[in-house]
Amino acid sequence: MIEQAKNQKLKERWALGSLLLNLTLSVLKFIFALITGSLALMAEAIHSFSDLIASIISLISVKLAAKKTKEFPYGLYKVENVAAILIAIFLFFAAYEIIREAFFSEAERVIKHTEVAIAVMFFAMVATFIYSRLELKAAKKLHSPALMADAQHIWADFLSSVIVIGGLVGTYFGYTDLDKYAAVIVALFIFHSGWDIFMRGLKVLLDVSLEKEEIEEIKKIIYRHPAVVDIKHIRGRVAGSFKFLDIELLLHNYGLRETHRIVDEIEREIKEQIPNIDSIFIHYEPVRQEGLRIAFLTCENKKIKDFSSARSILVIDVSKDYEIHEGQPIPVEPDEKETGNIITKIGVDIVVAKHHPMNFDVRWNLARAGVMVWETEKEDYREALQEIINSWKAFNKEKEVKRW
Repeated sequence: MIEQAKNQKLKERWALGSLLLNLTLSVLKFIFALITGSLALMAEAIHSFSDLIASIISLISVKLAAKKTKEFPYGLYKVENVAAILIAIFLFFAAYEIIREAFFSEAERVIKHTEVAIAVMFFAMVATFIYSRLELKAAKKLHSPALMADAQHIWADFLSSVIVIGGLVGTYFGYTDLDKYAAVIVALFIFHSGWDIFMRGLKVLLDVSLEKEEIEEIKKIIYRHPAVVDIKHIRGRVAGSFKFLDIELLLHNYGLRETHRIVDEIEREIKEQIPNIDSIFIHYEPVRQEGLRIAFLTCENKKIKDFSSARSILVIDVSKDYEIHEGQPIPVEPDEKETGNIITKIGVDIVVAKHHPMNFDVRWNLARAGVMVWETEKEDYREALQEIINSWKAFNKEKEVKRW
């Protein structure tokens, strides 16, 4: 929350800086357009004024985006994207103005003080170049579409300044038509930038999914947890700078508290590793187990041991038809805590050992995970397995009799 508040303040500062820059340039260009009589400079003043309006929209949207109310419990993040679309429209207008000024203006360009006009435009060009690059860098760091759009808009102002300077220099040397051809290229570039901003903003308003790379990264984080059997679906959407996730998981059959702890841990890791996650909703279901999963604590020759002396965990799955599937042994150190920790994470129903674990924490964690400890005096795991299967058959038979 502290980091989010800090980012919010930075966004507001950049948006305010953009507003002050465009206000300064608008006034400066307008004053010197009157002094020099340059129509190009007057057109630039109008262009900067449109930038000023766009900056005001950007600042207001950044401030509104962080607000959460009862009426808008998910926040007003998408105001940033609405602002980005409006700024894109201003970019279209700027492109149109450049083409119109270059080819369709009937006014003759008579400039009294060309050197002054060039100096003013050079100052505007340097200022817009520096600020647009810095704001673009900040927008990427803060993941703000409104600042990104505003930086692109200021960059368009820089390009149009280059055009005007080219025209003024051409006028100074007697080539009055020089800027017309460059105007078309830059206007098309501005239109392309506006279209890109417009489409990105529109996609977010229509709840476009997260990037494929981010979804894959989230899957990797989830699958690192042994409790996760499968991911049924991941849905993500973007609103302004923030992301929302809806995840449905299949988990091994643990106790309710343990399952809740695992889900909280998954949520925390996703938020730590994926930037600008606002909220994550995780729905989880236990895996349907129609058979038994049994873990045998054994030594190297597969003789049954206790928690403190076992060297491996042999997992055997028994289907509802009593078919047996034996897995590869999992090597462990002869340590109660380590062995117990692994047992709670591999989704077993029964763990077979010589004795219950002596450590209270291990016994408690096994109970929370819903794992039964089956003590046996048998040495051979196959004999112990048959003992469990016989007991399970008797239980199932008794259950059928009670049902009838």
